[in-house]
Amino acid sequence: MPTGPQVIGSSLQENKIPSYDKGNQLLGELPAQLTTDVTEFPSGQRLILTIRTPTTTLTVFLQGADAKKWAHQLSSEAAMMSDAGLIAANGIPSDAA
Repeated sequence: MPTGPQVIGSSLQENKIPSYDKGNQLLGELPAQLTTDVTEFPSGQRLILTIRTPTTTLTVFLQGADAKKWAHQLSSEAAMMSDAGLIAANGIPSDAA
């Protein structure tokens, strides 16, 4: 199993990998569902993180340290967003809760 994520958003700018493929017409603002679960494997606990959209499903298995790195990256990126761009999963703006 890989030792961890190689590129996490903009934290590794030296790689210059775009955050998404602007030429892919399937990409856009679509409903998405994020699910997580901590599961025991013979090699230890893993955080299973799954993102589902109408066009794809992505599942990753993260070790504890990697899960913390991903969580930190998501929190850091979200903190840079304006309130208008930060919408909760239930469609209610974050400042209306």
